[in-house]
Amino acid sequence: MTCLALTDHDTLAGLPEAGEAARQHEISLVNGIELSVRHENREYHVLGLWLDTDCGQLQERVAAQQAARVNRAREIGRRLDRAATLANTYERTCELAGTDAPGRPLFARFLEETGRVRNQRHAFNRYLKQGQSAFVATPWCTLDEAIADIHAAGGTAVLAHPQAYGMTRKKLRQFLACFKEAGGDGLEVAMPGLSPQQSALLDECWQHFDLQVSAGSDFHSPEQKWLALGRLPPVPNGARPVWEGREISTNS
Repeated sequence: MTCLALTDHDTLAGLPEAGEAARQHEISLVNGIELSVRHENREYHVLGLWLDTDCGQLQERVAAQQAARVNRAREIGRRLDRAATLANTYERTCELAGTDAPGRPLFARFLEETGRVRNQRHAFNRYLKQGQSAFVATPWCTLDEAIADIHAAGGTAVLAHPQAYGMTRKKLRQFLACFKEAGGDGLEVAMPGLSPQQSALLDECWQHFDLQVSAGSDFHSPEQKWLALGRLPPVPNGARPVWEGREISTNS
């Protein structure tokens, strides 16, 4: 790998450490974020790439998203205390995670370590996914707000992992029409594990909506062996990559 973007969920806090590591290993780091948005009562994730992290508008959004994450985490912990017959789940997961705003994967890890579930997938299926006892919907920002904040910071707005939302072709196209109208720039299309049918649909979508394309691993931790950094398929022929025309250097 010579270049990668760090796009943590709703936070910029990891970028200084990542920048130092990138300089040591002569890797170009793209400052990024993955903003959670709510649109028509569903959650989506919008990547912001090449961000000016000093942008006040973006910083205000991150602070609001983090406050929402803390409130959600507290409520997830409260529900797991009851549903999984545990005590102080929120506090113990914070200690495990090193943050006061742990996301669902960290609660899943805590449940696995306490023996309440077989593995983290089981934790989601039993407690944490939508419709289960510890799922908590969060009042995220709107699609328009997220894209406006990314653009205010000089960034490029890309829809993350479009295949992961479980939408039909019709629903995905309807959402992408809203994404494009709100100013969205790109679509993540090169990811590990895509089926031929998924790739064909994403090819159709970036062409129809005249979107740039991006590639991403959706890497969360070394335990996710099927999401290895740097092992990505090429972007489609004829597509405009989001990095086209961007200066890439090890001094990012």
